[in-house]
Amino acid sequence: MAKLTLVIPAYNEAQRLGGTLDAVAAYLSQAGIDANVIVVDDGSTDGTADVAAQYAVSGHPVDVITLPGQRGKGAAVRAGMLAADADVVGFVDADLSTPLDELPRALDAFDRGHDVVIGSRALSRSRLLRAQSPARRVSAWFFRGIAPITAGLHGFPDSQCGFKFFRRDVAQELFAATVVERWVFDVEVLRLAVHRGYRVAQIPVAWRDHPGSRLRLTRVAFGVLRDLVRIRLRFALGRYGAARRAA
Repeated sequence: MAKLTLVIPAYNEAQRLGGTLDAVAAYLSQAGIDANVIVVDDGSTDGTADVAAQYAVSGHPVDVITLPGQRGKGAAVRAGMLAADADVVGFVDADLSTPLDELPRALDAFDRGHDVVIGSRALSRSRLLRAQSPARRVSAWFFRGIAPITAGLHGFPDSQCGFKFFRRDVAQELFAATVVERWVFDVEVLRLAVHRGYRVAQIPVAWRDHPGSRLRLTRVAFGVLRDLVRIRLRFALGRYGAARRAA
């Protein structure tokens, strides 16, 4: 089995990060997965980095990267991806909305020749363990409608699930070329992966909404739309290089 680096972006997650790291360590040990963990603190103000650092020196395989200020989830994920040194690198949300027991399915996809593997809540065999609020479901529906139109990403009904994995060389190439630092960085990475001819697998996952999520699409709607348009314009201007034909 390939070695794995698991990146966990975190902003003001001091209260639940300890439980998350306990769960990650227990699962990796039980499943026999050779992995290390990188927590990327996105400029938290509540001691998130201190909680992560306690694990970094207590026998758990955890490294900590601290960004100098809050730059966004995309920036945190990018920092972790570029620092990873395992065969396969991926990221999960700090609340573990997608359970870790979905990991074997993701890793198996690399054995079948895929370069990128993403969890999707929109597939027929996906399982919704706890639904989002009606307002968040409407926001998600709206986002799925505008993302293909504004950013040109097609064929991915759920681009935003925080459960994505890459071959290390592919992750290094893709994240080094991306510029979006906030909520829609996933769209940029996926469109670039398709543009460069990488094989992307979408796998069904279980998913549970956790109250307390900090994403409020109504508050960040302008920034989301701006970044989606920015992605489309950068592709139109050739900023990501020429497309490659898939092997």
